Amino acid sequence: MNSDERRAARRARRDAKRAANRAKRIERCTLEAVADLDNLYVSANDAASGVRWKASVQRYMGRVMPNIMRSRRDLLTGADFRRGFIEFDLFERGKLRHICSVHFSERVIQKSLSRHALAPAIWPTLTEGCAANVKGRGTEYAIKRMKRQLVAHRRKHGTEGYILQVDFSDYFANIDHDVCKRIIDRTIDDERIKKIMSDQIDAHGARGLGLGSEPNQILAVALPSPIDHLMLSLPGIIASGRYMDDSYCIALDKQTLWGALSRIEAICADLGIIINRKKTRVVKLSRGFVFLKKRFSYGEGGKVVVRPCRSSVTRQRRKLKKQAALVSQSVMTIEQVRQSYQSWRGGMKRIDAYETVRRMDALYKQLFG
Repeated sequence: MNSDERRAARRARRDAKRAANRAKRIERCTLEAVADLDNLYVSANDAASGVRWKASVQRYMGRVMPNIMRSRRDLLTGADFRRGFIEFDLFERGKLRHICSVHFSERVIQKSLSRHALAPAIWPTLTEGCAANVKGRGTEYAIKRMKRQLVAHRRKHGTEGYILQVDFSDYFANIDHDVCKRIIDRTIDDERIKKIMSDQIDAHGARGLGLGSEPNQILAVALPSPIDHLMLSLPGIIASGRYMDDSYCIALDKQTLWGALSRIEAICADLGIIINRKKTRVVKLSRGFVFLKKRFSYGEGGKVVVRPCRSSVTRQRRKLKKQAALVSQSVMTIEQVRQSYQSWRGGMKRIDAYETVRRMDALYKQLFG
C-alpha cells in the first residue's frame, strides 16, 4: 500500500466515523419525537414560563391537553398549523428592530421542534467558540472564554498582538433562505421536518428571518459556522470565537488578520451574509477593545480587566432618571424599578465594575430613596 492509498484509507475511516456519529445523533430527531404528547406538554409549560399573565397563554394552558392533541394531529397529518405573525417594532439601544412573533399555539410546536429535532442535530456541529442560543453558552460563557484566551495569550506572547472584530450588517433581515434550507437538509433526514422548516422559513418572505422565533435563532447561530471552523484551521490565528453575529480572531500581526478577513469575506459571499464595514476593524490588544458591550483590557501584572463600556453605563443612568419620572406619574411602581435595577446590577457584579455599581447605587438612592 503506497502513501496515497494510506491517505485514502484514513479518509474513508474518518468519513465512516463521522457518518456513524451523525446517524446516532439524529436517530431520534423525527417528527414522532416532536409530536409526542409528553414532549409537547413539557414544551407548552416551558413556553408559558414567565408569560402566564397573558390572556392568550391562560386560554391555551386552561385547555392544554386538547390543544396539544390538536397540535399532534396537525403535525402527523401534515396540516398547516401556522397562524401568521404578530408584528411590531421596538427600539433596543437606539436601534429599530422589527419583531415577528408567532401565536402561542405555534410557539409550543416550535419549542418542541427546536428541542427534539433542530438543537440535537445542529448544536453538535458548532465549534466550542460559537455561543448564543446554545444551552450553557450565553454571554457569561462568551465573556469567560474570551478572558481565558487573553490570559493564555498574555502568558505566551505578552500584550503584543491584534484582534480582528467582524460584524454582520442587519443580520436577521439579510439571512438567505436557500442557505438555511441547506443547513436543514444537511443535518436532518426526516423529510417531514424538512417540509415544516421550509414552510417556516419561506413564511418570512423572499429573504431574512424574523426575530422572536426559536427555530430562527438556531438557524441564525448555525449559518456562519463555516467561518468558525475556518478560524480553527487557519495558520497564524491564535484564538477565535463568535456570539451570534459578532465574530473575532486574534493573531500576532495585522497581515494575518487582513488575510483572514479576505477568507471570511469569500465565505460570507457564499452564505449571503453582508459584512458591516464600519464595525469591522483590527485593534491592538494592548489598547483594549469592546466585545458584547464589555471593554476588555490588560491591567497591571497582565490581569485581564473586563469593565462595562461607557455607552452602557450612560444608558443605565438615563434609564433610571426616566423611570423616576414614570414613578412620579404613577406609570411604574418602585418594585418594578427595583427588579429592573437588580437585573442590571446582577450582570455588573460578574465583571470588574465595583466603582460603577457603587456610583449607580448612589444615583438609585438619590432618585428613589
